[in-house]
Amino acid sequence: MVDMITPNFSKSEMACRCGCGLDYMDETFMEMLQKLRDKLGPLPISSGVRCEKHNEDSGGYPKSAHLQQGHGSKGADIKIFGPRSLALIEEARRLGFSGVGIAQKGKYNSRFIHLDTMPRQALWSY
Repeated sequence: MVDMITPNFSKSEMACRCGCGLDYMDETFMEMLQKLRDKLGPLPISSGVRCEKHNEDSGGYPKSAHLQQGHGSKGADIKIFGPRSLALIEEARRLGFSGVGIAQKGKYNSRFIHLDTMPRQALWSY
């Protein structure tokens, strides 16, 4: 049986991609991500929680929202491009996500939107 965090997101889907087993996500973040999914449909996750080594190896910010902090990771990258990207950004801001990072250039399979609930308001591009 798959260990689900919300009706549509599993622990394995949100786990660190290096295979270390770290999979602890912040409950409030996941509730918000589920609401976003309920509104927009499937949201393929390319990165959820990251251990410090994986974050460093992937060029992540040293204080990344992907890192497990206190109550779990408060960030995720969603593989999305085109018109759905704008809809995702608009709905994410409406729902209260505080951080939005936009990577929308290059090959389609490398495009994503980062969302987080860190205690600051920020918008950036990669």
